[in-house]
Amino acid sequence: MIWGLDLTEIITISISSLAIIISVWDRIANRNVNRKTNLKAEEAIRLSQGVTEIEIRNSISNARSRVDDFRLQLRNFKLERPKEDLSAHEKIFYSILEDYFNHYDRACRLYLENKIDTKSFKKEYKLEIKNIVENKNYKRYFEPKKPRFKAILKVHKRWTKNN
Repeated sequence: MIWGLDLTEIITISISSLAIIISVWDRIANRNVNRKTNLKAEEAIRLSQGVTEIEIRNSISNARSRVDDFRLQLRNFKLERPKEDLSAHEKIFYSILEDYFNHYDRACRLYLENKIDTKSFKKEYKLEIKNIVENKNYKRYFEPKKPRFKAILKVHKRWTKNN
């Protein structure tokens, strides 16, 4: 791991960066851009968006796995030591859960900024976002008075308002 990133994340970021660099270089090198060059740039942007979308899915899946794994460990710990003080373990769990929500929040910001394909994002994440925001166990994270994950709430509101 480098800077907290695993190999797939590094490769994904590298490919995205390369696609962006190629796109920018292509635009600068050819001031009188012809149709063929425009198509190449658009293709590079779509490639970059696709890689970004894959990275979003991977990061959310990894975060979900960490939540599920620790939830299981915490449950087993409670069963093995029912009288043990679990406050430290619960703090760790809530930290892992917040990291999970942060991944969705970043993805929602990309959606709101139109940096990814908004139609496919909505199709893929609509139910997941709904389940997170409307889950009674997560209510403290999405209280309207002091929301912590504003991009998630904004996307959820936009999607539920349009139905």
